[in-house]
Amino acid sequence: MRAVRLHGVKDLRLEEVEEPGIGEDEVLVRVRAATICATDVRIYTYGDPRVKLPRILGHEFAGDIEKVGANLRGHFKIGVRVTVNPNMYCGRCIYCISGRHELCASRYALGIDADGALAEYIRIPSEAFRTGAICEIPDSLSYEEAALIEPLSACFHGQSIAQIGIGDIVAVIGAGPIGLMHVILAKALGASKVIVSEVEEERLREAVNFGADHVINPLKEDLSSKVNKITCEHGADVVIVAVGSPIAQQQALSIAARGGKIILFAGLPAGKETVPLNTNLIHYKEISVFGSSSQSIYDFHKTLNLVKCGMLNVKRFITSRLPLEETPKAFEMVSSRRGLKVCINP
Repeated sequence: MRAVRLHGVKDLRLEEVEEPGIGEDEVLVRVRAATICATDVRIYTYGDPRVKLPRILGHEFAGDIEKVGANLRGHFKIGVRVTVNPNMYCGRCIYCISGRHELCASRYALGIDADGALAEYIRIPSEAFRTGAICEIPDSLSYEEAALIEPLSACFHGQSIAQIGIGDIVAVIGAGPIGLMHVILAKALGASKVIVSEVEEERLREAVNFGADHVINPLKEDLSSKVNKITCEHGADVVIVAVGSPIAQQQALSIAARGGKIILFAGLPAGKETVPLNTNLIHYKEISVFGSSSQSIYDFHKTLNLVKCGMLNVKRFITSRLPLEETPKAFEMVSSRRGLKVCINP
């Protein structure tokens, strides 16, 4: 089969490799769509000791079941259209049995720890069946839309932690694809106002297109003062930091309302993990600060349902489509922040 493998920093190669074999409790999926995310680009640009090379990247994908292991033939049929939560869990630890799969110590990810979807075929391990990670998609949903369930479900997980309620004022810092997903989710969950902070003017315009009520460029306006004016000195009930920036984390404290909640959704670059924060703001304003990483199986299924029923429109996130052989070009496009999501169609 054809696959794009990462051999080193910025070294992607289209190669002919052996089609993955499957065990009795596994399935083989013919990849029809795979989207590229910031994690893929970070690994491509800087490397990652967790990623053993050469590696086929890609963890946001959808396709057709091509082969079914002997023990699963009563559960899956060849030709069924599916998307798959790429995170594999043990299903037995205290976190898995309590529904917090994202905290499983045995978790590993397709496209990072095992070969992913930037190929014609991907092997889906037995853990996916045991934990319910393989989800059938209806004919009404395109493969591209289904591939976006993974990043969108991570956003859904973060907003579930924050418990965004009807009438809440939500501020999103960062208007990349993930920030914009947070915008549409917050609106769907009943936020009365969504405020977006972003330093790039083009992405501010995109935020308006995706439903943001107010947009602010913090390089041109004082973010705290502007949020106070918009909210009549109340502040944001929920602040979602959707960009890996120490400054953004500091800004979040300044714009959160009394009793507000902050979700740190993006990790920070190596060497910048320690951030000086005014913890008196947390103390006296009784702000709750949460981390959010990945998603649970429940989050993945709920998000798929939201997209299937038409509550969330994800088609507009796909701004470019390229064949498998142009994957290096796709990575450069995402690295240079051209467009939103780039989809590879193997």
